[in-house]
Amino acid sequence: MSSLGFIRFWAFTHSLCPKALAPFCVFGGRSVYRGIRRWLRVRGGGGVKIVLVNFTSGGVSGSGRHVALLRRGLDRRGVEVDVLDSRNTFHLDFPMLRAVSFTLGSTVKRFDSDVIHLHNPKLSGIVLKNPSKSVVTVHGGMIEFSLKYGALGRLSTALMLRTLRAARAVTAVMKSEAERNGWVWIPNMTDVEAVEEIEPAGESCILFVGRNDPVKNFPLFRGVVKRLGRKYRAFGVEEVVSWEKVISYMKSAECLMITSIWEGMPSVLLEAWASGCPVIASKIPAFQPFKDALILSDLTIDSYIKAYQKLADVREEVVRNGRALVEKFDYKLVTERYIELYRWVLSTQS
Repeated sequence: MSSLGFIRFWAFTHSLCPKALAPFCVFGGRSVYRGIRRWLRVRGGGGVKIVLVNFTSGGVSGSGRHVALLRRGLDRRGVEVDVLDSRNTFHLDFPMLRAVSFTLGSTVKRFDSDVIHLHNPKLSGIVLKNPSKSVVTVHGGMIEFSLKYGALGRLSTALMLRTLRAARAVTAVMKSEAERNGWVWIPNMTDVEAVEEIEPAGESCILFVGRNDPVKNFPLFRGVVKRLGRKYRAFGVEEVVSWEKVISYMKSAECLMITSIWEGMPSVLLEAWASGCPVIASKIPAFQPFKDALILSDLTIDSYIKAYQKLADVREEVVRNGRALVEKFDYKLVTERYIELYRWVLSTQS
């Protein structure tokens, strides 16, 4: 290549590629041309196909909401997207076999994609099919499996972490989890406008929102409301309702109580902030960065009661701070961060 040709190529690649990738674009040879073409397709939204893989999509589960919002954001940007979930993929609907069978069903299923984006580390076996195309997002945090399953959980966590190393990129919604493992931090998200459009339920109560799982620690919540003698609703445990109904109750609730012993960055927290619902949450790593936008409590009944008694004095402040924070986690903004990651993944494929 002549000097003039090299300069033109250098200028061209620097104008297209992120600065951190520019040296690789110059010296990467033929594979870079292919990477640039893929990167341009993502940049314009045309010709690139993203496949999102999760057992659930939509509904009230945290990862399911995340997948549905990411799909909405990608559609909005003109990126072609498909979802593999329990509705269109083979699986056995038994707790101990669900993840393994769904992984098998996803692996043998034929589909075209430029990026395969998994939203559960328990599905990380799918990475082995196409490592260079694979992105994995960890929603709850890897310690969760050890807390739930003990020694078996620690063994499965070690195996999952080993498999995750084969993926092109791994992200976590919890910042400290990403930093600890050397992953990319991309936070959870919500649809602020959609929340704003829902009318309040008009019923004042203390809310619990979550599945009946030891990590969510529902018995602690039940003990707190029993001592307080206050009206409550436990969505996901005592009642299964639509996402819209959850939001409507948040808008008129006394507060939302999160009693989990571990979380990543739960969707329910963002939804409460967007709804103007004050949050009393456990003093765990997931919530420490947001201490000005909620009331933190130790994992005891007495501590939650004391936090509840502070509510009248700090309600306006925590609601205001939560509302300011949630604007940063709107799905339109978070989707852009994923698109940047997809660009990088495509640019590194040979």
